[in-house]
Amino acid sequence: MVSEMDATIPILEQASHWWELLHSDSASISDHREFGDWVARSPERVEAYLQTARLAKAIRSPRLIWPSTAAEVLIREAKASPETVLPFSTSRVSASVGRGEGRHVQSRFAWAATAVLLIGIGLALFIRQAPQEFRTALGEQRSLLLADGSRATLNTASAIEVIMQKDRREVHLVQGEALFEVVHDAARPFVVRAGNALLKDVGTQFNVDIRANGTTVTVVEGEVAVDSAATSESAARQASHGVGETVEALILRANDRVVVTPAGVGTPQRGVNVAASVAWTQRQLMFEHRPLSEVAEEFNRYNKDRIDIDSAELRGQKVTGVFDAKDPASFVAFLSSVPGVEIREGAHGTHIVLLRSPTGHPDTRGAP
Repeated sequence: MVSEMDATIPILEQASHWWELLHSDSASISDHREFGDWVARSPERVEAYLQTARLAKAIRSPRLIWPSTAAEVLIREAKASPETVLPFSTSRVSASVGRGEGRHVQSRFAWAATAVLLIGIGLALFIRQAPQEFRTALGEQRSLLLADGSRATLNTASAIEVIMQKDRREVHLVQGEALFEVVHDAARPFVVRAGNALLKDVGTQFNVDIRANGTTVTVVEGEVAVDSAATSESAARQASHGVGETVEALILRANDRVVVTPAGVGTPQRGVNVAASVAWTQRQLMFEHRPLSEVAEEFNRYNKDRIDIDSAELRGQKVTGVFDAKDPASFVAFLSSVPGVEIREGAHGTHIVLLRSPTGHPDTRGAP
């Protein structure tokens, strides 16, 4: 933990660590509290953090001219040069004992006030940058109107994190499925991160579904640029070093679909039936020649009473139809009407679907 930072580490290095952590996306409320405890312990820490802040501001200044020497050369020369460590001065904040008690108390009040100000600024920065979190429980759906006027509709057992600022609109689909209806804003593209998928949009409607084998993106209206997060980050790193080629994102239009896996962006499907992808917003499940195993999984996403297909042959059977997502009993009744199919009730409301063999006994060959 950062609160257990080694006391032998120089204060300026500790301050740099805190600056980097508090300005990252991973900073938590606990981190900000620990920073408050750390900075309030001494005026030297206040000064070190302020010095780090000034250095960070100077580095970002457009007036700063960086050397043209390659970074590798600078590092090699630095390692070859004699090690010289400049002492960190705290004379500006340390009160001299010989200058009187009044001056000492005044200095202590000054650094204490500065520490409080830094803590306040840190918390304000965290509040401004911290994403809003929204989630749904099993079987629950939720429609959210975002600050920019866009709408995100969450399917069952889903979660998103939203950041809305003047210069960016970003949503992280942590798990599950969501339908996005994005308000047009050319100055602030709407970015969605989901699994290994990175989506950029200006104003459109699209569905994103995260599964174990990949993230499926289906465009209902407009256009969406789809990229692999890993590919995009790799290209950005190469570009920063002046190498590599620009990788164009895949453009999806209405009725297009693509699956993004850890391996990258797959081959897009054109002219798909988007109605089946968004039927869940009406609490319906629409299938077109889908394996029974996948149909059962869909029902299990919405209900505590699970459907277990306990036959290898049945799991591969194709299903076409429209079903009520919250009524697995009706689907089980439909399956029981299929010749040779037997339904058994298992523990915790599980419906076990079996296929009888010609001998009259349940066929569970290939069952997990």
